Amino acid sequence: MELGLSSFLFEDCKLESKLHLLKEVGIKYIEVKPKEGHFDFQDSKYLEEMAREFKKNRIKVKSMHMPTNGVDISLTEEYDRVWSVREVEKTVLALLRLEGEIIVIHPGSAIEDEKEREQRRGKSEQSLEEILKFCEHWGIKIALENTLPGKTGDSITEILEIVKKFNSKNLGICLDAGHCNITSSLYNHNGVIDSLKGIRDYLCHLHIHDNFGKSDDHFLPFKGNINWQEFTRVLKEIEYKGVFMFEIRKNADDKEKEVLQNINDIYINLQKDRIDE
Repeated sequence: MELGLSSFLFEDCKLESKLHLLKEVGIKYIEVKPKEGHFDFQDSKYLEEMAREFKKNRIKVKSMHMPTNGVDISLTEEYDRVWSVREVEKTVLALLRLEGEIIVIHPGSAIEDEKEREQRRGKSEQSLEEILKFCEHWGIKIALENTLPGKTGDSITEILEIVKKFNSKNLGICLDAGHCNITSSLYNHNGVIDSLKGIRDYLCHLHIHDNFGKSDDHFLPFKGNINWQEFTRVLKEIEYKGVFMFEIRKNADDKEKEVLQNINDIYINLQKDRIDE
């Protein structure tokens, strides 16, 4: 299991200006967040330049997140749903240019009226069917991420049902530990550890961050209430082979190099705990 970092940490900066920091600390895997002013996934020349930058800094693009600028594959208005599907497919093509492997997808965004939940899930599944065919053609794997409370896909049970329904080797689950911690607290769902065990056969990706079960803080591990020693023990038990992908939010007073060093130190200590068992 290798260490990785989501570019979410640097989302307010041009990503290319921060890659040297990852190289200095020794982080070799990245998940790219497409966002204007951070990473322009629709500019082919820029993608070529970034491919060279990643190689120069010895960083492997493992995954890319779907765009979050209004993209929602569960929308009931057909024009908006199809537009969202096409935006995700463009992201897949950008990922291919960078020789990546996994596209992380949210099943949907906020549901204003719970009466629409079933319809929104149906639209999400319709969109996923289209995107999955696209990804199967190009050899890219979809990691379906559990979302925050009040959104389509806000429970691990629902995510698992959707993935099982399609039964494709190109569709798995991204367990977002922070999101899961919040839904387990608010909805009395299974906690992070039990959820991890329940999806062991479908888990292909992780988003690692911490909180106290109330808000989506994206803290470093051990800054919230998730039991990370037990989490990594279960990862070893289920023989998880993917990347341990940190998705951390930087506070205004944080120094980037120190945050990256803390990430590396936490990862090394958790790995040491696994080996010592």
